[in-house]
Amino acid sequence: MINLQILFAIVFVIVLSLLLVIGRKRIQLQRIFFPFIYIILYRTKVGIKFMDWVANKYREYVKLFGYISIGVGFIGMAFISYAIIAIMVKLVFQPETTTSSMVLVLPFTNIPGIGFLPFTHWIIAIFILAVVHEFSHGVVARAHGLEVKASGFAVLGLLVPIIPAAFVEPDEKKMAKQSDVVQYSILSAGPVSNIALAFIILGVMLLIFVPVEAKLTNPLGFSFDLTNETLPAAEAGLENGMIVIEFNDEEVKDYTYFLNKMQHAIEPGDNITFKTENETFVVATVPNPEDPSKPLIGVSNIRNEAKVVEGREGFASVFFWFKDLFKWLFLLNFFIGLANLMPLGIVDGGRMLQISLHKLVKDKKRAQKIWSFISIMFLVFLFFGLITTYVGNPFAFFS
Repeated sequence: MINLQILFAIVFVIVLSLLLVIGRKRIQLQRIFFPFIYIILYRTKVGIKFMDWVANKYREYVKLFGYISIGVGFIGMAFISYAIIAIMVKLVFQPETTTSSMVLVLPFTNIPGIGFLPFTHWIIAIFILAVVHEFSHGVVARAHGLEVKASGFAVLGLLVPIIPAAFVEPDEKKMAKQSDVVQYSILSAGPVSNIALAFIILGVMLLIFVPVEAKLTNPLGFSFDLTNETLPAAEAGLENGMIVIEFNDEEVKDYTYFLNKMQHAIEPGDNITFKTENETFVVATVPNPEDPSKPLIGVSNIRNEAKVVEGREGFASVFFWFKDLFKWLFLLNFFIGLANLMPLGIVDGGRMLQISLHKLVKDKKRAQKIWSFISIMFLVFLFFGLITTYVGNPFAFFS
């Protein structure tokens, strides 16, 4: 029987392809590495009137949001740049590091420590993320009197049209004539709105989902996945998904006690015990290659386990579907918002950096060369990080 999520994905691709064929006269194809990678733009006027209404009614508030976004945007650019450079330094100088933690957030992937990403959650989150991002660009542009020529949706094609997005199209020539501050505010508004939305969603999760889940379930303990069959946890006989109810002879209802002990009390070479309903396992810790002073047993994706209160199973299935959706809404808005602030030519952060360099460096050609170098450097970093995650650290062969 075909998986329902796969069926949704197939139907989505078919419907999207039909819509693009029907509206082919209004689409523009941007060939990146055609026919393997390409972008389809479908221009409309949808949402422009609403942008105008918001910009006119709340003009000063919209401008203020744009100005605040400049500061947040440059702080975010500095943060994400430092994080990526730190990862690269670690991969090069600590070749035993096996992953960069950079992943492609695509449907049907199981992301370590976070969980499985269903197609339905991915498509809803991407749609909301894109609409909020592009609306913010557009409404700040309109608040400054800049024309938005078109809006619409875009599709990134990987052989077939699959990854949806939205866009607004301000008059680029007129935008280039605006002050640096206005340009910064328009560019930074998109990613900062995603980050702001992420924290709003986090607040909703903490205020609503956490207390409801506490009443809906009874805690059982925690579980984890094994990272390597040759590491102590697997060698001791533990298996993926086993529910631990006692750790070092202490009853546990969640993973907090376990993590605290592993971080602050357990040393390499110590023996630790895990008890399930049926068996007790003794695990001998070993030094962590990345930090020999810390213990390693070889587990990841540690998660709490709970049982739904009897009689509430129907409501629980709906509740956990929405809880998972909000989790992905938070994660995708936060991390994609940050990613859009990278000093990379094709994203908002790259354009902000370009404007800054043209302002700071008197020789425009030299400024453009510096910008191109930084942009290419971060593109190489991202490519290398993804290779490390999915293939392994190439520098391990030289260690």
